[in-house]
Amino acid sequence: MNSKSEKITLDALDLAILRHLQTDGLATLDALAEATAMSSASVWRRVRSMEETGIIPRRVALVDPMRVGLTLCAFADVSLQDHSPTHRNSFESFVQTAAEVMECHATSGGRGYLLKIRVADMAEYEAFLMGRLLAHPSVASANSGFALRDVKYTTALPL
Repeated sequence: MNSKSEKITLDALDLAILRHLQTDGLATLDALAEATAMSSASVWRRVRSMEETGIIPRRVALVDPMRVGLTLCAFADVSLQDHSPTHRNSFESFVQTAAEVMECHATSGGRGYLLKIRVADMAEYEAFLMGRLLAHPSVASANSGFALRDVKYTTALPL
């Protein structure tokens, strides 16, 4: 298996399969074969190879957060007490287990991390922020901003 940072070369047919799967993750082998003008067996081998190499790490269902009551989307710039491996590892372990944190990015510049957080409302965000995020021993501060509306949302990579 390749390391996560190793770029894997894909040909035009691999890219066509990936583009199709990004719009329809439940596409059958027959549908993929038709869309790419390949045999089902060939598509199966290519998809299997992309799964084994980690290009396709998993398949998921996208859930509309508004329809399940997670109407508040917050972004938090988080600064740590310091950037020692102990504080970084502790904080990164925390965000891995925090269901409210949809994304966590280590960033350059003045802050350490940018979090995308989904919760039901402002009261739930305040409880998360005050009771868990700022209470974490590695966290020095957090500045919050809130999405007013989604202008663009995609999970599809520009292949």
